[in-house]
Amino acid sequence: MVEYDNKSWLKLFLTLEGSVLPSIMPRILICGVFAAAIHAIHLWITPLSGVVATPWQLVGLALGLLLVFRTNTAYERYWEGRRMWGAVVNYTRNFTVATLSYLDPNHPDTPATQQRLIKLVAAYPALMKQRLRDEKNLTEIAHLITAEDKAVLTNSIHLPLDLEILIARILLQAQQKQLFSVEQLRIWDSSLVELMNALGACERIKNTPLPIAYVLHLKRFLYIFCLSLPFPLVSSFGWWSVLIVMLFGYAFIGIEEIGVEIEDPFGTDPNDLPLDKICQGIQSTLLDTLNKHTA
Repeated sequence: MVEYDNKSWLKLFLTLEGSVLPSIMPRILICGVFAAAIHAIHLWITPLSGVVATPWQLVGLALGLLLVFRTNTAYERYWEGRRMWGAVVNYTRNFTVATLSYLDPNHPDTPATQQRLIKLVAAYPALMKQRLRDEKNLTEIAHLITAEDKAVLTNSIHLPLDLEILIARILLQAQQKQLFSVEQLRIWDSSLVELMNALGACERIKNTPLPIAYVLHLKRFLYIFCLSLPFPLVSSFGWWSVLIVMLFGYAFIGIEEIGVEIEDPFGTDPNDLPLDKICQGIQSTLLDTLNKHTA
């Protein structure tokens, strides 16, 4: 994700980092070349002065509404993904607070259990991120897991799920050693449930693209509109119609491309969520808290 200063309007106007312009420029140029060809036909082959602009005005309004719906749908997916990652931040913190507060401070196994639980829950966001990116890299969490944990996770096909099972087993063993009561176990259980719910919501976003019929219809509608736009313009604007068509193409195609970029916000594109930064922030916060309260 690109960080920026929203008050620096000139820098934002000139920058290309995070912009969809590089990816849509070939399509804009195609629209411009086609508009130039239409104007050449108008000048040297057959006049197109009888084409009225009313149909394009009506169709442009309908297309604008479709693009607004497309962008809003994509942004809802983006924002829901961000809310789920906000929940991950909160529930890992809640889990850590419970682990440092409710285990019996006089039991000899408490420090080791606290260390193990908090390190494992700190590893959960990284494995969740990898799951959403179709990756598997235990090196990222090597400093948080034991050799025994690594042996279990190496052959896993769903790393976050198996990690939660490890955590649940450690909690059960701790309860059997009477480090806390059965009633208190619900505190950790609720956090684990919410962490898995957050992952499930993100997987739903990732694995449920927009219906293909809607995507195809919008793209075809969009490009037919942009490529046919020169016909009502050439008689009134001449060669300026090429620039006008390219500006309309930049506006309409750009809006559609933004929707494409943010509808799956868990990747590594400039406009995706900063999952690496979020995971690093969770790890550093939890480990710092652990060190301060177990020193």
